[in-house]
Amino acid sequence: MSGLALLAAPAEARLIAQVAPPPQAMTELTLSPDALRDLDADEARAANAALPFSTLPILSARPFVMPVDRPEDYARALDCLTAAIYYEAASETTEGQAAVAQVVLNRSRHPAYPRTVCGVVFQGSERTTGCQFTFSCDGAMARTPNAAGWARARAVASAALNGAVAPGVGMATHYHTDWVAPYWAPRLVKMKQIGTHIFYRWPGAWGLPSAFTGAHPGAEPVVAALSPLAEPVVEILPPAPIEMATTPVEIEVAAPRLIEAVAVVEPAPAEEAAPVVAARPASPPVMASPMASPEAPARARRARIAAPSSW
Repeated sequence: MSGLALLAAPAEARLIAQVAPPPQAMTELTLSPDALRDLDADEARAANAALPFSTLPILSARPFVMPVDRPEDYARALDCLTAAIYYEAASETTEGQAAVAQVVLNRSRHPAYPRTVCGVVFQGSERTTGCQFTFSCDGAMARTPNAAGWARARAVASAALNGAVAPGVGMATHYHTDWVAPYWAPRLVKMKQIGTHIFYRWPGAWGLPSAFTGAHPGAEPVVAALSPLAEPVVEILPPAPIEMATTPVEIEVAAPRLIEAVAVVEPAPAEEAAPVVAARPASPPVMASPMASPEAPARARRARIAAPSSW
């Protein structure tokens, strides 16, 4: 039994063992997204439904955090990821758009793809066939994006570049709409459908977290096709110094107006009434001591002074 089959459920193992190429040939799948079966939409949906979903657990990707110390490179990555989300999934839910963003970031960490966000999104765009994301080579970018839709896609892209993860698609590196049936679909692990998109990962070790170890180099390439859609990088500058006026300013002062004095008639002072002095009451009569005889002279009274105690 092959190593690929050991990682799969029994039915899935037999399918992978039959169709999975050796690891060195897997990179060929990255350059053939247009290899579609000749089926109409209904036939494609039937073919997709016949391919079972994997029963293996979906392992979540690590958060991707784009360095912000290089604002121009961050802006390029944001523009590229926004374009991928908008032109690939404008009508999808926020979950569906986040899943598309996750595929782009997963690829940037995988050895089969470029290391930069823009490199992943526009891989193969120089060819009319073979571009990894069809919008980059089918003329879709000639359409001016809807402002509200672009802003919504940009918000999802910004979240993805700052650590938001779409756990529902795990390590997915491929997807397609349900009205087409690619030849490569049976070779990969069918993981989940969100909206109209069906997501896949590589089989075997190439689809496990240990394969997604690539680091972002920091610099993003300039994509000429994206320049009409790119938003300018706004550099925050300190406020300009305020120059104080040095020329003296002449201020005209109005001459004071003379106010004519108004005579104020003061009332005549009222005549002061003569002070009334109350007459001093007469001293009460001195009562004679009842113990003294009329002839004896009155005795002098002693003053009552408390002397300090000698004790």
